[in-house]
Amino acid sequence: MDKINVLITIDTEHSIGGAFRDPSLKPVGNDKRIFGRINGKEYGIPLIIDIADDFDIRLTFFVEVLNKHYFGEAETCQVCEYILARGHDVQLHLHPVFLSFRDNNPVPGKKPDNMYAYTFEEQVEILGYGKELLSSYTGYEPVAFRAGNYGADSHTLLALAKTGFVMDSSYNRRYHRAGRMNVGPFFNDIGEINGILEIPVTSFVQKSITDGGQVRPMDINGAGFQEMRHVLEQAHASRMSAVTIVMHSFSFIKAFDPQYSKCSIRMNVVKRYTKLCSFLNKNRERFQTSGLQGFARLACARADNNSGSGLPVVPFRYSLSRMADQALGELISGKKFIL
Repeated sequence: MDKINVLITIDTEHSIGGAFRDPSLKPVGNDKRIFGRINGKEYGIPLIIDIADDFDIRLTFFVEVLNKHYFGEAETCQVCEYILARGHDVQLHLHPVFLSFRDNNPVPGKKPDNMYAYTFEEQVEILGYGKELLSSYTGYEPVAFRAGNYGADSHTLLALAKTGFVMDSSYNRRYHRAGRMNVGPFFNDIGEINGILEIPVTSFVQKSITDGGQVRPMDINGAGFQEMRHVLEQAHASRMSAVTIVMHSFSFIKAFDPQYSKCSIRMNVVKRYTKLCSFLNKNRERFQTSGLQGFARLACARADNNSGSGLPVVPFRYSLSRMADQALGELISGKKFIL
């Protein structure tokens, strides 16, 4: 049986930091939101990569570039150089709200942050601009895109095709706005839409003792290890093409304020991610990891033979274990903050 592709993707981005609500506040940059530099240690992408490298896992970082209008280009260039030097993949991520900082006073002219708020022509312009920026930082053209807030629509896919992209990974069923993408109710695997290969964030049904359950994404901050392992097992049994897991550059950090002046480390999430990487390493006969830059050709072949759509169902006992882990983790991190 073919191996299942497991795509661990990290949205790598700065924060507005409450600046639109309070002009005295400033956006939060590399140190806290991306490198996670806290108390002399790094809990952001360096730790994410360290753990992945321990288990020979390949990662894709969706790096946001429109922040140049506040931070300048050096910040994101530094991030891209760091990721590439460590042997991982960089693809495009956009939060158009950062275009607000083209103006001297951004609050009255705040730009929408979702791609679907823009016309097709505007999306083509934004994507082309973002692609040009990222290419100048990495030395190659990105092939994949993820919209900030998963805020893409069918026009986004058409605009991606027009600007030379191959893949998109903006569809997250938990955040989906009805009708914005032309997909079926159980779309959960690679499929071609409007000339683009859509690689959705994998979703699953969390069973409940009181109802039919709720849909949850494979997000390292919201899915426990036992839930993720069960989804991976079901994906292999049903011959899905890919399982896509999402993280953020700040997934291991709990901020107590928008400026990240007080933070704690989510050690339960660090342990969960480590267990996931270890599991994938021990089960290489069934699962393989890769960056999206080299995934396009394989993805095309898998999309043509897609038989794995559907939502895996996770037993309630696994979700209950995750809920207990989350509650304990929040209790511990809430009492132990560091500057």
